[in-house]
Amino acid sequence: MWQTLTRRELFRGLSVLALAAGRAESAQPSNFFPPLQAGSAADEAKLWKGSALGNLYPFIKRQQEKTRQSLAFLHRRPKDLEAWKAEGRAKVFELMSYRPEAVHPRPRVLDRVDRGDYIRERLNFWTTTDVEVPCYFLIPKRAKFPVPAVVALHDHGGFYYWGKEKLVETDGEHPMLATYRKEYYDGASFPVTLAQRGYAVIVIDMFYHGERRLILDEDLENRTNDRSKAEPEEIIRQINHRAGSSEEIVFRNILHSGFTWAGVLVWDDIRTVDYLRTRPEVDPNRIACAGLSVGGWRTVFLAGLDPRIKAACVVGWMTSFHYLIPHHEIYTVPSGMIPGLLEYLDYPDIATLAMPCPLLVVHGQQDTLFPPEGVKAAMDTLHQSYQALGRPERFDTWVFDGPHKFPLAAQRKMMDWFDRWV
Repeated sequence: MWQTLTRRELFRGLSVLALAAGRAESAQPSNFFPPLQAGSAADEAKLWKGSALGNLYPFIKRQQEKTRQSLAFLHRRPKDLEAWKAEGRAKVFELMSYRPEAVHPRPRVLDRVDRGDYIRERLNFWTTTDVEVPCYFLIPKRAKFPVPAVVALHDHGGFYYWGKEKLVETDGEHPMLATYRKEYYDGASFPVTLAQRGYAVIVIDMFYHGERRLILDEDLENRTNDRSKAEPEEIIRQINHRAGSSEEIVFRNILHSGFTWAGVLVWDDIRTVDYLRTRPEVDPNRIACAGLSVGGWRTVFLAGLDPRIKAACVVGWMTSFHYLIPHHEIYTVPSGMIPGLLEYLDYPDIATLAMPCPLLVVHGQQDTLFPPEGVKAAMDTLHQSYQALGRPERFDTWVFDGPHKFPLAAQRKMMDWFDRWV
């Protein structure tokens, strides 16, 4: 059975090399620890807690521990909630260094397919003067318009060749997509289920994925990485692997160019809400968002930074940043990094910027991408924040015994949540 190239697999090789380097370095005197006592190699390795950062771990961890999260809700306990949210959002946008001029979306509908219970449009719209974003827009047929809408945010998964197609099933799709959807979504297309339930749903291609994926000169020369034809699985696996290896190159050059990858993702998602509000089928006051993995990261930032989101469901991406080091540093992705953020807000603090927006967090107990203590700390922060606000019923968690995925039972929980709050 073909297996998806996951974040874990992408970074496993780097991790092994880093751990080996750390063990070799542990035989030498360190600036951070006194000279080692005689002992086994295994005992020496424990000094750096098995971190892929090796002997650099103590220095990096100490800098992390100096951050204050000075804007966090539980630190501030603000009397004026809206003023605090405005301050927090302004700081996040400042750190992301990417807030282009809002432009008219100028949508172009490329095709429109009747799927029985819903209509599926494939279209492009503009999020900036130079960025055109491809998407699917699903419109329920048996509904009283205008209807509530959901921004469905696709995952990372080390799978770059497709984006929106990972969530929206289409006719004659590549068998790799069905396999992928079975692994991460129990074979279901949750945007389709939402449309059948009466929601309008939009799914865009995230930057670096799908029609916005990395394409190099060699692809044109070799006539590969070309979705106009059905390419073999081996070729697609190679393209995914190369894109994963190139992420850090792209990330470094984005930073050198004066903006952040995270800023691009957040801005595109906010502009997606702008576009949704132009559609006559959509009730502009009833918009929710949901996503798995980096789609969960995007959900947190979209809900936290855009007050037009009325409910959210975060799946498989909830932790305190503090706990990623020393055992989970290899699973972070460049698209989720905002330099300097931890000085002001931890990741769950971003979600509190959405309060009192109803928030559902879904997590698999066998999800090894995030440390259990970090997940607990994040959920505790959210629970305490909603409790302090006097709205505890607007935060809920659903924990299941399973890996990094969005199972059918959780999808049903999400839909019930949206039915209640949107």
